Amino acid sequence: MIDIMKKPICKLSKSDLRDKLEELASIVSSPQYLCAKCGRAANKKRNLCKSIEI
Repeated sequence: MIDIMKKPICKLSKSDLRDKLEELASIVSSPQYLCAKCGRAANKKRNLCKSIEI
């Protein structure tokens, strides 16, 4: 299994995300950043590949 805290969520497969829903929820609960490439949102800049502050 992959540690989703160490890799941008933009790069994770659907199955990795599905298997780690609780961890994912903690990463996206209060988004402050948006990925300019794929549109995903996260609390911290490091969780996205091309983050911009929102």
